[in-house]
Amino acid sequence: MEHIATLLALLPVAALAQVTHPVDVGGSLSPGAADPYYAPQTLTIDVGDIVQWNWSTGTHNVTGTQEEFPDNPEGFSSGENSFEAPHTYSHTFTIPGVYDYHCTVEFQGQSHATTQFGTITVVDPNGIRTEATNKAIKLYPVPANDLLMLSLKGCTGVRSVDILNANGALVRNLAVQDDRVNSLDLSGLPAGQYYLMLDRIRRTVIKPFVKL
Repeated sequence: MEHIATLLALLPVAALAQVTHPVDVGGSLSPGAADPYYAPQTLTIDVGDIVQWNWSTGTHNVTGTQEEFPDNPEGFSSGENSFEAPHTYSHTFTIPGVYDYHCTVEFQGQSHATTQFGTITVVDPNGIRTEATNKAIKLYPVPANDLLMLSLKGCTGVRSVDILNANGALVRNLAVQDDRVNSLDLSGLPAGQYYLMLDRIRRTVIKPFVKL
């Protein structure tokens, strides 16, 4: 009972501990300009915290809808339109999990999302933290023969992948492209257990697969 009473007494304090995390929004695809960006690109925040995006240069938006990222625990967006700096957009995150987002602005056939994407990890400080599985990265078919398909649904930041054997030794490094399905050449590799290692921004994802 004493432990429960202590926790209840702390609840008002936790409610006042809401923090606002600023993210700088800038850059442009114009010649000579810095590439479009969000800074910082990754955030870890507590449930109930606010993220505030502040446009400093260029024309951008913030899109983290579940239509774009179905694995987001909930959607958020600054709107379908793009906004020119200065502009501000805020969202309060109330559900734990991993959220991906990007800018959907395009310029002369190029997308801001190539460099302008981010990830927000929302943690419940009063609960147990669990790692969310981001389904923006998928492998098929498993088992595979000479071709393994790697589907990257955007905002992963992955540019290349490493194939490791069952002992963890590097056997192949392959270039990939985000926001598309990549064909990975497994020809010449012996049959057996392998691991595909992808380095996301500050987060490494390892997916096992079997080659026949």
